Amino acid sequence: MSDSMRQKTGEKGIPTQGLGLKGKRIDAVMFDLDGTLIDSIPTYFSMTAAILEEVGLPQAPRERVACLIKDGLSGFHHLIPEEMSDRKEELMEACFRAGKEISARLDPNAVSLIPGVQALFRRLSRAGIRIGIVTASHAHYIERKLLPLRRAGIDALIDAVILIEDTTEKKPSPEPVMACARRLGVTEDTCVFVGDADVDILAGKRAGTFTVGVLTGVDDYETLAMQGADMIIPGVQDLVPLF
Repeated sequence: MSDSMRQKTGEKGIPTQGLGLKGKRIDAVMFDLDGTLIDSIPTYFSMTAAILEEVGLPQAPRERVACLIKDGLSGFHHLIPEEMSDRKEELMEACFRAGKEISARLDPNAVSLIPGVQALFRRLSRAGIRIGIVTASHAHYIERKLLPLRRAGIDALIDAVILIEDTTEKKPSPEPVMACARRLGVTEDTCVFVGDADVDILAGKRAGTFTVGVLTGVDDYETLAMQGADMIIPGVQDLVPLF
């Protein structure tokens, strides 16, 4: 880790005064959803294990499941072993069907908010800072995935949501982040983008935003630092004092 990274994040990724945001104009804060605002990553790992068992595929290593989570439902190809690649399309379709059935059986209360989201959203709203979500989630699932925010009474504070269907490219392309900025009516250089994965940091940096990595999802400190995150913190609760 570089000296500049230590100055911005502290030795353990804990916020230090300033953090590169002091004096910076911030019109909007955009967030990834899974692993950043909602604690859904353990559920994704459990669902993936159940999908593979249902389809008759071997269990996948953690890094492949992490790739699926980052890609959304279009990422089932990460689960197909190389020796079964001749059946890839068939098996991906089977995974997709199994995923829809298993998802429908999930307890809607199984996923909770990441600590600090409610306080942060209310703080941003009081400060007149617009709030966006940029996710690889599909339209079919978004209402269910926003339930934790609705239960907390903060869903109405969200000004824009960009889904995987809204752009031709997905993260790490900057296109979804730029689309969210347009929908919010702000420029990217006055935005902060917060995410838990390398693809979030890359998308935010390529779009020209200030990037914040959180350690509540799929990627660790080293991975987020390698992509050049402007700040790395344990979770979104550590942003509350900065606004």
